[in-house]
Amino acid sequence: MNHCMDNKRKRIGIMGGTFDPIHNAHLSLAEQAYRQFSLDAVWMLPNGNPPHKSEIRQEDVRHRIRMIQLAIEDTPYLKFCNLETSRKEYHYTFETLQHLKSAYPNMLFYFIMGADSLFEFDAWREPELISRDCVILAAVRDHRHRAQMKEKVEELENRYGADIRLLDTPNMDIASSEIRRRIACGEDISGMVPLKVADYIKKNGLYTGGRGRMRRSDALSIRDLKKELEKEMDESRFEHTTGVMYMCAALAMRYGCDLEKAMLAGLMHDCAKCMPNAKKLKTAEKNHLEITDLERRNPFMLHAKLGAFLARKKYDIEDQEVLDAIRWHTTGRPGMTLLEKIVYIADYIEPKRDKAPNLPQIRQLAFEDLNMALLRILEDTVEYLDQGDDETDDITRQTYEYYKNHI
Repeated sequence: MNHCMDNKRKRIGIMGGTFDPIHNAHLSLAEQAYRQFSLDAVWMLPNGNPPHKSEIRQEDVRHRIRMIQLAIEDTPYLKFCNLETSRKEYHYTFETLQHLKSAYPNMLFYFIMGADSLFEFDAWREPELISRDCVILAAVRDHRHRAQMKEKVEELENRYGADIRLLDTPNMDIASSEIRRRIACGEDISGMVPLKVADYIKKNGLYTGGRGRMRRSDALSIRDLKKELEKEMDESRFEHTTGVMYMCAALAMRYGCDLEKAMLAGLMHDCAKCMPNAKKLKTAEKNHLEITDLERRNPFMLHAKLGAFLARKKYDIEDQEVLDAIRWHTTGRPGMTLLEKIVYIADYIEPKRDKAPNLPQIRQLAFEDLNMALLRILEDTVEYLDQGDDETDDITRQTYEYYKNHI
């Protein structure tokens, strides 16, 4: 049946993504939206050619579609929608919603997005049109402070006239990239995907390098990524980068954080640092990243934001925790995750650093009390910024005030 099954239901959730593969956290999010907002159905829209991806083969798309169909076939309120897989050009959310609104004028659409997408919404293509054509459901997870979410919601509602509602969700730590990594390493994925999806992956040899393999650059190992970065960085920057990676590993082992995620985030945290400032600005503009007036005047400040983009675009890293740790490693932010704290602190205390004040004490403190080390770094950083005449990002001060009141 064409596109999205039928035109009878009135309150429809829209859940887009690459679904590579679809997993239990996707299904849980769809279920929570369906129940909390009394939806008639949730339509699953796999994106065959998303703007932030390249070299997606139609064979891969067919596999992803079939896995979605298997995952939802026993859940009546979940429907497969082929709208974004039936065209060859890039698919932007505002275009999809315009098409749906025109094709199904009697339906009210609820677009489901993660908390991180909410904070990046200004950088999306045509956010005002998206806001006009749907209700936005923003998932709240444990790592996002609810007050911070509400503040962002109010900001976006005032700016775009959006109707944004918070969606409470369980904190399921599952990522498609981690599933692919486990399969490639021969590890168990029980509990991460529906049984039918696991059987399909095994039967078709997906993500393993065998027959039916979905060829992706995210199979690059940390060793391979190090080789790539060594070509692109000057010697001192590469030494700093590897120092941060190993410091992240040490802190991850100390505090029980995922070791591979910590090493990956530490390795990639400065992947955009050596890009010339003019190119930073041009690349951010070309890819519709949000650019503040401060960043436009000081393009070097874009390297963390651009680094997260390049990690996803160029190196196909999809783990949102890793991308967030890269994104916030220079300023921090209120309500940081454990991984974000580790990368932020490791960047400050790695062995090659020698100019910041109180380094010996902070290095020791980092292995005794991570939060106190974070607060000490923020305090020293704000004091240093106050002594200079350079423009500074207010996020650092906001982060300091947050942790001064929460630690």
